[in-house]
Parts: sequence; structure tokens; C-alpha cells
Amino acid sequence: MPDAWMPKDFMGLLNHIEYDDTASIAPEELKDMACLALSDFEVEAAAVKVLEFRLGETLNKGQRQNLAEELKEDRLWEEHSDIKLHEELFNVGCMLYWTFPNQFSTPDIVKLKIKITALNKESTSNLVKPTTSFLSRMLNDGMEENNIMGRLFGANIKSNNFSESAEHIIWKFEESGFVADDNSNTFSMYTSFNWVAKLKGVHHFESTAFSDGQL
Repeated sequence: MPDAWMPKDFMGLLNHIEYDDTASIAPEELKDMACLALSDFEVEAAAVKVLEFRLGETLNKGQRQNLAEELKEDRLWEEHSDIKLHEELFNVGCMLYWTFPNQFSTPDIVKLKIKITALNKESTSNLVKPTTSFLSRMLNDGMEENNIMGRLFGANIKSNNFSESAEHIIWKFEESGFVADDNSNTFSMYTSFNWVAKLKGVHHFESTAFSDGQL
């Protein structure tokens, strides 16, 4: 995912595992050096180190140990009960896969590109200043009612209280910019597959999505 692991992040991980002389490493070599240094640890110990670095005190020691074991088998960026952890668990999974490709499966997510055209003034404002609550509601409208987002957050989607969850459904989005000629904007959104699985095969749909505070 764009910007998830930058040179400063590899440098931070190296410092976290107490690698010496990180200041002398060229930026383009930091990823390879971080993988090499991490590979000196046993697999689960390395996973704990990356979890410590990316999630800090969010998890206690026992939780980190459990997740280190589960990451080898499970897609925790989709399956963990706390969706607030999903994005960082994916980032952890990427680092572990780069270091131990034979121990961890390839982590993957969805990059969804979609053009949205506004049909009224309220919708236009959401394309000029988009929010994750608007974009998540729009994706939900394109799927069958029994999709996982609707099942878990149906009440929030219909109310003005969806932003906190939506931020952890759409991890990142980029926009091409509002085009006044046809009242449109094109978005690239990054999310885990389970949230948008039922959009597969959908090419066009209408939505009544709104941002929190517009209801």
C-alpha cells in the first residue's frame, strides 16, 4: 500500500531491533537491510518485533505473541475482531512476507478505482471534499444488502455516526480531483477484500450516500 513502508519506517524498525550504524545505510538499501536484520531472529520473535514497532502499546505482550503465531496462518488484516488493527496488521504482514517468503503467504488487498458523478448539490460537495464515511456508504450501496459492511454497521451507515468505522474500512484513498464539467471525481481506494467482495462484477450503480453530518 502506498507510503505504508517508507525509508523512515525501515530505519525506525532497524533502530527498534537495535541494529548498529543505521545512519550509514543508503535510503534505497534500507528495506533490504531491514529484512536481512530481521531474518536473524526466529520467525515468531521477528513477528513480535514488527508488531511492537508498528502497534506499540496498543497490544500487550501476550497479544503480540498470539498474533505473531496467527499471522503465519491467518489473514488477520481481514479476520481480526478489531478493525482498527486491520491496516497495521496488513503492514506487519507485508514486512514479514518480504523477510520470510516461505513462512508467510502473500498479503494482498484491493485497490478499487471508481468514477463518481454527482446528481445534486449535496453529492457535489462530497466529491469536492470527500470523506471516508461518504465513500464507504457509496460502496455499500453498490452491494447486496447482506454484504459484511451492511451486516456489521447497518445502523451506523443509516445514521450520522459512521466516520470512526469508515476510517478503518477504507484505509487510504486518492482522488484525481473534482471535474466541474461533468460533476465527477475519480477515486482509488485501498481496502481489504472482504469489505467489497460483493462488488465483484458490478460496473455501474446509483447511490444515496452522504457524509456524517449531512443527514
